[in-house]
Amino acid sequence: MGLRNRLILSFLLVILVCLGIIAAFLTFMAGNSVDRLAAARLNDMALPVFIQVRAILRSQATLDQAWPNIEEQADASNVSIYLYDSSGKVIRQTPEDDEGGGPPQSIFSRKQQGVRPLRGNYTGQDGKTYVYAAFSLAGFPRLKDTSGAEWLVLSISPSSTVAILSDLMRPLLFAGLAALILSIILAFFLARSVYRPVDRVTQAASEMAAGKYDQNVPVEGPREVRDLAASFNDMAKQVRTSQQTLRDFVADVSHELRTPLTSIKGFAQAIHDGTAQSKESVDKSAGIIEEESQRMIRLVNNLLELSRLESGQVEIKKEQVDLKEVIEQSSEIFSMRADEKGLFLITDLEPLPPVLGDIDRLEQVFANLLDNAIKHTPQGGTVTIRGRHTALETVEISVMDTGPGMTKEQLPHVFERFYHGDGKGERSGTGLGLAIARQIALSHGGDIRVSSQVGEGAEFSVRLPAMDKLIDGKTEII
Repeated sequence: MGLRNRLILSFLLVILVCLGIIAAFLTFMAGNSVDRLAAARLNDMALPVFIQVRAILRSQATLDQAWPNIEEQADASNVSIYLYDSSGKVIRQTPEDDEGGGPPQSIFSRKQQGVRPLRGNYTGQDGKTYVYAAFSLAGFPRLKDTSGAEWLVLSISPSSTVAILSDLMRPLLFAGLAALILSIILAFFLARSVYRPVDRVTQAASEMAAGKYDQNVPVEGPREVRDLAASFNDMAKQVRTSQQTLRDFVADVSHELRTPLTSIKGFAQAIHDGTAQSKESVDKSAGIIEEESQRMIRLVNNLLELSRLESGQVEIKKEQVDLKEVIEQSSEIFSMRADEKGLFLITDLEPLPPVLGDIDRLEQVFANLLDNAIKHTPQGGTVTIRGRHTALETVEISVMDTGPGMTKEQLPHVFERFYHGDGKGERSGTGLGLAIARQIALSHGGDIRVSSQVGEGAEFSVRLPAMDKLIDGKTEII
């Protein structure tokens, strides 16, 4: 059974249960109201009849003379009227074919005079329940042929008030049917508002499973369904981004490998077919083949390392690291390369607190940043390493150069794999150094940010959480 049918049936079940409870309650209330209505109706009729009988008694009329009037009252009121003697025997009744019979004799054991009647109910000979009102005739003159009538009793069956209740229940029944029909219509639209968005998400998910990733579903319906649709759209966007990244990654790897493979193939073919005949040509070809092979090895190793860093497979050691010592060591390593290129390498470090991390990985971060800065700084330029301990208990190490800088369009792509800028700088690297450096910083709870303007160089800032506070120029371990 589909979600739509389940929702509709669930709504219908709830509606029917609610209507059933209301119907049961109304039936119970109606059952109680029947007796009350019968008693109220009998009260309205009993006193006038009693007064009339009392007037007949005072007029010393005969029972035969008075009874037609009493029968007329009984027929008009649809009640049964009985005259009982002192022993509880029925002297006269109307209608004569009354199947229920009068109330039992036991009720007349009570002696009562006046206009206040005895009231109650009893089960007649036909098994039905009757309501009665009994008036004592004691103290009034006797009719000449009553043989000592002591009680005037009026009774009525509650079933005679069913017609009144049916008149009341009929509008309620019609209202219930109208409410049921309206509820079914509302249940259909409510179910539709839920299952249609879910059905769209299901169809879109099936399309994505078939390789059609350009899916987007409308965000509509109840709040939970809207949240589901929004989450699906976010997921679809991430999947599209991942697929595009994967395609770009494959294209970039193919592009990066094509150049060294072409060089290796060309010079290997030159050696094989004898084009490179002299020893110098063969040595040159072999050297290029070796150089390009090493470049491919570096590329593959960097790819594997970046993949392991992103997947969390690389174990990051957690030990106290003196950043000042790490930076000074990295600066010393790259100072010779800076001298060869005619650059000035400046180190400007404040007293720095230690950080918690992997010293080898942090050295790799600064090595990659220094390599990138030297690579893009022209002869006579300056590369500066500056270390600061910010007020936010964060250590910030900046590597600045005086190279050509980058445009606003280039900045968002700096940390992407295989990104080489506009291609004007040296292209001896793999284009993975900055991506690896940023991933290492992230694994240490930090980050790397870049700022640059065309013609004013670039600044890469590494921010790492400090593990102590700096007090009066000295470090205090927390």
